Amino acid sequence: MADGRYQYLEVIGEGGMATVYRGVQNSLNRQVAIKVLSADLSDNPSIIKRFKRESLIIAGLNHPNIIHVIDKGTTSSGRPVFIMEFVEGQTLSDVIYQNSLSFNRKIDLLIQVCKGLAYAHKLGVIHRDIKPANILVDNEGNARLLDFGIASFFKDKQAGDERETKLVMGTEAYMAPEQQLGISETSEQSDIYSLGVVIYELISGQLPAKPLKSLTSLVPDVSEELNALVIQCLSQHREDRPTSVENVKNIILRVMQGQHLGKAQQDRAGEGLAAIKKRFGLLDVIRDDNHGAVYLYEEKSSNNLLVIKKKVGPSSGLKEAKILSQLKHPNIANIHGTSNKEHVFIIVMEYIAGGTLQDRLIEPMPLASFLPLANQICEGLAFAHRNRVIHGNLRPSNILLTSSLQPRISDFGLDEHYRIDADKKNWYRPEGKENNELTDIFSLGAIFFHTLTGMPPEFKVGSLVKTKVFETLDCDLQALLVRMLDQDPLQRPQSVESVQSELYVLVEEQETVVKPNSKRGGSDGNPAIDDERSTRLWPIVVITTIAVISLSLNIVLLTGHDEVIISVIDSFFN
Repeated sequence: MADGRYQYLEVIGEGGMATVYRGVQNSLNRQVAIKVLSADLSDNPSIIKRFKRESLIIAGLNHPNIIHVIDKGTTSSGRPVFIMEFVEGQTLSDVIYQNSLSFNRKIDLLIQVCKGLAYAHKLGVIHRDIKPANILVDNEGNARLLDFGIASFFKDKQAGDERETKLVMGTEAYMAPEQQLGISETSEQSDIYSLGVVIYELISGQLPAKPLKSLTSLVPDVSEELNALVIQCLSQHREDRPTSVENVKNIILRVMQGQHLGKAQQDRAGEGLAAIKKRFGLLDVIRDDNHGAVYLYEEKSSNNLLVIKKKVGPSSGLKEAKILSQLKHPNIANIHGTSNKEHVFIIVMEYIAGGTLQDRLIEPMPLASFLPLANQICEGLAFAHRNRVIHGNLRPSNILLTSSLQPRISDFGLDEHYRIDADKKNWYRPEGKENNELTDIFSLGAIFFHTLTGMPPEFKVGSLVKTKVFETLDCDLQALLVRMLDQDPLQRPQSVESVQSELYVLVEEQETVVKPNSKRGGSDGNPAIDDERSTRLWPIVVITTIAVISLSLNIVLLTGHDEVIISVIDSFFN
């Protein structure tokens, strides 16, 4: 970097697009990886544009199976550079070459790759260069995706110029057929093709070739179901491939039935869950720490995927879970059952594949997308409140999303602050307040603020800090958020239905013209009447004008005094 914040050490990776150095961040004395655009590509505007975009994309991707970006900038010669976390390990290419892993361990790595890639896809990010060399296996055995340097958002297909969209990017042996036509033809299905090549190569030790050999003929451990999945991923026609990486992952999990998990993981998962083993089969560990765990199970009779949450210690949330298990609402995660034995609190709930709202908060959400989402969240929370269920810990991470982005609220009553470090700020609820409906409304306002501005709310001397993005919002929406986030509970809307009623007005306005928060104003300094409102008022103005003119003509006919007309019209328009 030109400003000297980082010290360059040795080269640790080199490719056609960039060179990667091991370095040191001087201010924190920590190791980092520094990626610098290759000199022979510095005169290509399209390549530079995409390289610079990589840091912005990955900086917003927060997932344990994706390498995280720390910083970006330029070298003293102006070449683009960005800084990534430094992770000790080896590439999946090295792992394949060494051929020392068991079949189950290979599957474990593939599932981790699927998790990272599925997360990126849910946020609209295509990698475009999935290959073993771009997958790092760290010293703890975790797979980490890197080199999103040629990734872009789906919307860039429409935004790119002709020179850019005709660029062919990727690695020949792993590229889907449509990638040969240019980046504008690539999609999520292109990454799925590349993923299929990686699966084939990792399991068999060789790249797929024509005619394609069955994996079952090369590796005895491969089942017919897994072989069929890989063949489907490698289809020449994108429409014949799996619809999502999430589906690829779930098929692998169903095929493996938890065999990729270590014995210690399986034993820990079984603690306190002995009664459910006959009915449910363990597929995966979603999270496991000192506070509890979250597991993915399959119900054997129906093959439905279910999530089982296990919490050790106090059973906060048990009452709420029992109430909600008897109720159903499309915007609340379905709870199938609860148990509280031997200091282990268990919730069995539906599996929701779209991730969480927290995952989506890498940039401000457009108002047109926010309003229906916010209304549905309100529907779920209002339903809970009507049934005397308070959430108490509402935050983006426990608003789950279906594959069609329908929100479903989860974790009512759970004191799940284990996801937040003790010394880390909790933006989503007022400090030291007991749980009630008005606390939930504050949390709802914080979530709405974060969703619309891309940042959680901050307060100064008890008042909300109004960011630049916040001040571009509709003025009525600003006022609503300020009241929802008021430190005085009595100043907030007193029910979720009240919040909904104000959102409904904004939805109606969206159906015509979105009202910007303009600085236009009349002579009194107040904001001018919005164009959209003017559009709705003009029929009234016309009708009233006609009435005035008709009245005036009648006066003329009766009195013959023209000056009366002038007086009436002046009084109307002034």
